Amino acid sequence: MSKDRLEAYSDGVFAVALTLLILDLRVPALASHSNLGQYATAMVPLIPKVLSFVLTFTMICIHWVGHHYFFVRLRYVTVTLVWMNNLFLLWICFMPFPMAMLGDHPTDQFPILLYAVNQLLAAMNFFVFRAYASRHKLFIDGSAAKVMGPKHSIPAIAMYLLAALFAFVNVYVSLVCLFLVPLLYFIPTLISL
Repeated sequence: MSKDRLEAYSDGVFAVALTLLILDLRVPALASHSNLGQYATAMVPLIPKVLSFVLTFTMICIHWVGHHYFFVRLRYVTVTLVWMNNLFLLWICFMPFPMAMLGDHPTDQFPILLYAVNQLLAAMNFFVFRAYASRHKLFIDGSAAKVMGPKHSIPAIAMYLLAALFAFVNVYVSLVCLFLVPLLYFIPTLISL
């Protein structure tokens, strides 16, 4: 299979997963000509759903960007890498479900745990991508191997593992861990600008 075909297929799956996220947000039922206060009151219960949506949208976008930069630095793809990619896309496709649970029950242990484990599995899958490509010398050159090596997945894996473990101790600390992960990717980018 060509690299281009794999990337096009993956881009389509990412696009569908991102689109499915919005289906959990429903317009509140209000009478016609309601005032601003009535709208504000009706929107307050949606705040956890919107936060869950934004977090998940951001995480899927981070995975998509990482996926793009990873595959563009490969010389070619192997059948094993194609199947690893399919497994990675499984975790991406599953993300709308824990997002919906987290939006409905933002401080319950199980939705937080499920969300953290789903993200952890995606991050671990990406670590395996990186390790496999490094081990089989699939990167176009040594600098690509250094930039995209497996060590770059470790911070996200650590944070998601902490989020999963803290779900059993303190759900609020677990939520903080989940919301800190995007900063691992945005702060270095902003600093380099």
